[in-house]
Amino acid sequence: MIDNFSLGLTHVLMAIALWRLLHRDDLDREVSPRLLWQQRRDAERAEADTRSDA
Repeated sequence: MIDNFSLGLTHVLMAIALWRLLHRDDLDREVSPRLLWQQRRDAERAEADTRSDA
């Protein structure tokens, strides 16, 4: 009984992990980490510029 429960539990947890991985929004985008870093840096600079102008 315990063996079946532990086997079933691990399979259910793996299925949930697979489901969550396949339904991620960033799964369909091919963005390099460097490009993502540059976009964040530019956004932070723009935000800092708007704060200093006000």
